[in-house]
Amino acid sequence: MIQEHKPVALLSRNSSSDQEDDLASLDPNPIGATATTTTATRRHVASIPTPNSPNPAPIPDAAAQDDPVRAKTDKPRPTGLFVDLLVANRSYWTLVVILFATFFAFIPLVHERLFSRGLHASKPWPNNITSTHCTKAHPGRPLVQYVLMVDAGSMGSRIHVYKFNYCNATPELEGDTFGHVEPGLSSYDGDSEGAARSLDKLLDLALKTVPTYLHSSTPVAVKATAGLRLLGDEKSEMILAAVRRRIESMYPFPIVEDQGVAVMDGADEGVYAWVTVNYLLERFNSFKKKPTVAILDLGGASTQVVFEPRVVGGHSVAQGEHRYPMNFNGNEYVLYQHSHLGYGLIMARSQINNYVVANPLDAKHEVSLGDKEYAHPCLPVGTRQDFVTADSEQVVLVGVSDPTGQCKAMVEAIFYKDKKCNMLPCSFNGVYQPSLHATAEDDIYAFSFFFDLTAPFRLGSATLAQEMTIGEIEELTERVCIGDENGFLEFQDSAEAMKELRKSVNICMDLRFIYGLLQHGYGIPKTRKVKLAKKLKGYETGWTVGGSIAILEDNWFVGSLI
Repeated sequence: MIQEHKPVALLSRNSSSDQEDDLASLDPNPIGATATTTTATRRHVASIPTPNSPNPAPIPDAAAQDDPVRAKTDKPRPTGLFVDLLVANRSYWTLVVILFATFFAFIPLVHERLFSRGLHASKPWPNNITSTHCTKAHPGRPLVQYVLMVDAGSMGSRIHVYKFNYCNATPELEGDTFGHVEPGLSSYDGDSEGAARSLDKLLDLALKTVPTYLHSSTPVAVKATAGLRLLGDEKSEMILAAVRRRIESMYPFPIVEDQGVAVMDGADEGVYAWVTVNYLLERFNSFKKKPTVAILDLGGASTQVVFEPRVVGGHSVAQGEHRYPMNFNGNEYVLYQHSHLGYGLIMARSQINNYVVANPLDAKHEVSLGDKEYAHPCLPVGTRQDFVTADSEQVVLVGVSDPTGQCKAMVEAIFYKDKKCNMLPCSFNGVYQPSLHATAEDDIYAFSFFFDLTAPFRLGSATLAQEMTIGEIEELTERVCIGDENGFLEFQDSAEAMKELRKSVNICMDLRFIYGLLQHGYGIPKTRKVKLAKKLKGYETGWTVGGSIAILEDNWFVGSLI
């Protein structure tokens, strides 16, 4: 049982199937028969009643008749059906007793292997492995448990070495060691072994961080996201198989059995992120259900939205793959989730660029266009950028800077708001979604690229949680997009903002897409506030904490080899 002031760490997705436990009973089915027993000290023959002789007379003992003393001290043996059956089936019952004794002797070992999955009773906990939250573990739990979660994203791979404690029955997060490498696994197209080796630096960090005593009981999972999905099944499976082989042959950490090295389903990615944020906000730390927050995650290849819609007219989420019922700490949640593949920041740039080529504009600002050159309204004036179209055509995009006019129109066009909606209501691209504004009553948290591209121009990235209205995001977008006209004079006092502006000529297009996704795509009104967060309570937002909590449902305790 969990203390109310501690975060809860047990979650499960509901299933429609019920499970029943059947207890088999032992039926010895003894056979009534006559048995004869002779011993060295008791030299008389006893007769067991048979069905045809219910009350037979006992056969006299000759030795007892000749010896009067013995005749007085020898008492007749007990009789009766139960006693007679025991005597008649002496060998059978001896075997039963032995089996039961053996069974009870093995109960502690069976319990240890199946439930504790460790050797806590016989192996003292090392003094050098401690928790900052308590000195004594909950009964049947280790004091400390590590989980290795590798986030193999489209732009790079990251590892989180999470340290949990078991001060209570369920795990509580108390530490995170982080590492990052570039490029991502999807960049190793055709070089699966190279992709596997790219994770060595991350796993070497884990070797140094996790105490040697806990290596064999520290699970590792490698979860690839949308970038690897785009390579196709055959190529992605070759890369993942190489990663698995290298971990198994080079490192002591056991790989999680269920989807331990795999492309993560988009639904799980979003839901785990939702669990992470609500877990860190302590929305699960009570047996009384609390309101939950909505989450928006923006990666390189996809974007996720997950929230618990308010029930309207007896319904919250229509049936379908977007419906995600789950149980957390005994409370039921019915979530709406969807992963929009192709609407991550990098893929969105490609969509916008393809739209520019497919719908050419006239040049402006005295910019001349040559053969296979196309005016791009979201790029600074005169910027020239090579681009390969969806049809594999090599073209050049030339900046003509029209951020509030044609750039805004082209960004909004890729959301295909006019696409047929088979199940009302829809957000964009014909995808069903309950109104985020109308049915998500609590806060909306946005992270990843939502935070990374706005924070430098707001309070700075050092402020890990900020708040902006959708209207303020639009104003920031317009200021950045027209800033090149005077050399970004208003941002000169911020070194971080200027660094971001110099880093990429796509910053105007990126911010225009973020605003378009929030306001035009998801339909969030300009007055609604969005909390932009990189970390909460010192831990990164995103799916990795939620995914690690799910792994800990299976007890990875010291000494486990299962």
